[in-house]
Amino acid sequence: MDTDISDLSSLTVIVSITFFTLISFVQHVIGTVTRESIFIWRSEERSGLEKLEDLFRKADQSNSAFSIIKTISLASAVINCYFIFYQPSQNQLTSYDFGRISLIAISTLIVLGVLETIAKVAGRHSGPRVAVRIYRIAIFIGTTLRPITRSQERLIEISTAEENPSDISENSNIAMQMDDEGEPLEEHEVRMIRGVFQLDKTVVREIMIPRVDMIIADISTPINDVVDIMIREGHSKIPIYRNETDQIEGIAHSMDILGQIKSAESNNNSELKEFLRPVLFIPESKTLEFLLTDFQDKRMQMAIVIDEYGGVSGLVTVEDLVEEIVGELHDEFDTRDLGIREVEKNEFYMDASIAIDDIALSIGVSFEGEGFDTIGGFVLHELGKIPSPGDNFSYNNLSIEVISTVGRRLREIKILKT
Repeated sequence: MDTDISDLSSLTVIVSITFFTLISFVQHVIGTVTRESIFIWRSEERSGLEKLEDLFRKADQSNSAFSIIKTISLASAVINCYFIFYQPSQNQLTSYDFGRISLIAISTLIVLGVLETIAKVAGRHSGPRVAVRIYRIAIFIGTTLRPITRSQERLIEISTAEENPSDISENSNIAMQMDDEGEPLEEHEVRMIRGVFQLDKTVVREIMIPRVDMIIADISTPINDVVDIMIREGHSKIPIYRNETDQIEGIAHSMDILGQIKSAESNNNSELKEFLRPVLFIPESKTLEFLLTDFQDKRMQMAIVIDEYGGVSGLVTVEDLVEEIVGELHDEFDTRDLGIREVEKNEFYMDASIAIDDIALSIGVSFEGEGFDTIGGFVLHELGKIPSPGDNFSYNNLSIEVISTVGRRLREIKILKT
């Protein structure tokens, strides 16, 4: 009987160590999928780019699942090593027995530590090339254990909330707050208060204008042409770059330029660089709370957002920040038309950059899922590849088709309600 238990424990140890090593290898392979590696694959137009991007988006989910499996494997290996090597000298544990148990546990941990190091070196050496091949395994593990990892995240949130009860009471007081006349707060008032409390949790990346949508001008652009851009686009401030977008030289302000143009004698000899104001550079990860402080301290209304490699990833303005608190604002240059055209009954054409919530309200449909804010993002999510004109798919009672693209970007989409 003891032999059977020992054999079973030996098999379990082998399986546990194997699982631990393989999962460590997979985890470190996934860790090589970074923005830089994705950029390289995109520039070289390699196949499997969509898989890399999906792995990058779901990295946190996958890592949580891998950690759970590694923890279980580690515990299983230690416990079963105990059953293999430990045989009690008496019916009661002695200090000698405790010493043997400790030695078994430490030895097992050392072996697993060495295997972890080997898996780490092998995983990092393999890189994104292997990550593409194990894509299905990684996604399957992450999806299968999602209920457990989600529960784990929830427990962490609860424990964090218990450590900071003032945050809960503060939000509860707001939710039940009445105005001076004892009436409940209006919906827009509640939204504004919630927006304020989210400033320290929301990062610039979530509200910025993406690089591809930035209105910018080269420093060699004639001043009159810059004025035309400002008038056409309805912007009073435009970033000015030299040679490429990553080299932002300054911000051109309409007030400075128009004041100089008014003087005809100086207009002919003026260059755009004479009117540039300093640039405020901020990282993608900066929270809106600190962004607001920067805008106030430096008396600026626009900032250029920089990614982790120093490249320009977008821009953010005071208006974007205020809209995060009070909701969307419209000035005299904005149009209330969302850009959704109903060509025939139940047949709609729209720009891919329109917010998916606006589309849902406008045409009376609903979209489910996470990780996208626009209809273009939803289409990319469903297609799972770089879109081309004519690509189509069905979703619930909708027929969705890609009408046009610009490079790799979606431009126009058609939705037919069936």
